[in-house]
Amino acid sequence: MKWVIVINNFQIELAGNNLNVLDFGGNEAIDFLLLHGLAGRGSEWKSTAEWLTKYGHVIALDQRGHGQSQSKIPDFSREAYVQDTIKVIEQYCDAPIVLIGQSMGGLNAFLVAAKRPDLVKALIVVEATPDPDPKVQDNIRNWLESWPVPFLNFDEAKRFFGGDTLYGRTFAESMEKRTDGYWPAFNNEDMIHSMKDVVSQNYWEDWRKISCPTLVVGGEKSFISQDLLRSMAKNITDGRYICISEAGHDLHLEASSTFREVVESFLKEICLDK
Repeated sequence: MKWVIVINNFQIELAGNNLNVLDFGGNEAIDFLLLHGLAGRGSEWKSTAEWLTKYGHVIALDQRGHGQSQSKIPDFSREAYVQDTIKVIEQYCDAPIVLIGQSMGGLNAFLVAAKRPDLVKALIVVEATPDPDPKVQDNIRNWLESWPVPFLNFDEAKRFFGGDTLYGRTFAESMEKRTDGYWPAFNNEDMIHSMKDVVSQNYWEDWRKISCPTLVVGGEKSFISQDLLRSMAKNITDGRYICISEAGHDLHLEASSTFREVVESFLKEICLDK
């Protein structure tokens, strides 16, 4: 069955910062909040929402500085990202929720679960770790500066991001159309500042506080150590780890069918299946 998704966007203001929230609909069994990775946006979860809405009400956040959320803001600290998520859950969700995050979104998600266990019924962390990464800002800068922007048109952007694949289409769709072409819907320096804490900050103490059922998902071809992700699952009360073969860092886009199977299996395990 093909699920038809109509995305309803609405703006909210938190501490003077306007955030864009995407409501994918779904039944009222439980709320799901989806957090994208660095340089992403909430709409990248559309293919996931197409099947996830049968389990509950699905919303996604354009995190600060991303997508249609406000970009000209001074604070890109980890605490600011975490507080944004907490406020969205408190004001627009029926907690406790299922929280899903990929990459930077996964980091933000597990810090919310550690800080506010009352808000999170279950957690899915995709390709994110508590380890510091001294090279992360340099790697991000090199990656973003490799984008030959502006792209002249949508097809050119799609080709750059891998062609007519879910990954390629999703990243091309995330670009912002301007008079001179297609540009990222973010500022590069904001993205780099968003990972300042990851250069040296160790979040293992926070990670070990997580008590809800937690699934850690990794990609076999990712740059992230799968041994590290496996050890994360072993270091919390109710953790489990799955590696998706032939997938990389953006595995929810690169191996969407397998990602669905993995998530649905987890939801059934924690008795959220329909």
